[in-house]
Amino acid sequence: MVAQLILEGFVGEDPFTQTGVGEFLAFHQGEAVELVVNSPGGCAFTGAAVMASIEAHGKVTARVVGLAASAASLAIMGAARIVMHDAAHLMIHDPSSLTIGAAETHRKAADTLDKLSATYARAYARATGQPVARVADWMRAETWLTAEEAVTLHFADEIATGQVRACAMPSGFDLNAFKHTPEAVRMRFAGSNRAA
Repeated sequence: MVAQLILEGFVGEDPFTQTGVGEFLAFHQGEAVELVVNSPGGCAFTGAAVMASIEAHGKVTARVVGLAASAASLAIMGAARIVMHDAAHLMIHDPSSLTIGAAETHRKAADTLDKLSATYARAYARATGQPVARVADWMRAETWLTAEEAVTLHFADEIATGQVRACAMPSGFDLNAFKHTPEAVRMRFAGSNRAA
């Protein structure tokens, strides 16, 4: 039986951390493993670190059962194989942050976000074979992909059907945090706890 780690909730919160995923992968070094993902994203830096750990392991299948958005979609790009349930979605967008301070602080934050966006566009492009400029355009637009679209554009390798475990958004997460959440995603998580 393949060892499996469930990664629900925010990227950057246990177990969806570099330490949590890294320790699981280290314990199963040399073995084929599965990461079951349902996450709206979180910390972009953690997503990049998790992607690196997954790549280094080399025998990871990422199975998206609900949502792999933002930093979660970046993290799974390191997997050898990505399988999406036919009702799942994947979303890519430019990283964002909150900044408090004077104008120069905001300018520096904007420069950092530009660098992060360029880095992550290259990572998605490397994983999918898509041109970097095209991926960057999709990120700027906040692009949501169905399982079928993700496979067509090489963000995933396979579509799985059949029963899937119940999916919910992390407590306090509001899908309105995204600009273009598809109605199908809202319906899928209609029973989740969300912030007002």
